[in-house]
Amino acid sequence: MDIGWKIASAGAAAMATMLATKVVDSGWKAATGHSAPHDPEEPEADYKEVLLFALISGAIIGVARVFATQQASKWYGGPEVNKAAEEARKKRS
Repeated sequence: MDIGWKIASAGAAAMATMLATKVVDSGWKAATGHSAPHDPEEPEADYKEVLLFALISGAIIGVARVFATQQASKWYGGPEVNKAAEEARKKRS
């Protein structure tokens, strides 16, 4: 297990999630004129709006996380580094 890769991939995913959340919130406010429905228990929350926001934000955040993890893998070396480290350990044993 490569702890460096775990840190790099988790950091990239976390940063992508934070950035995508800000983009989605800003886009929602620009498109609808009011803030995003983060709390579905609000009395003013329209269920259609909450569902639409959940679908849009989930898709955008998911794509951002995948893209960020792929870019981190290219930068770090990703799973190939893990395979090479495992092979090196096996050769030493």
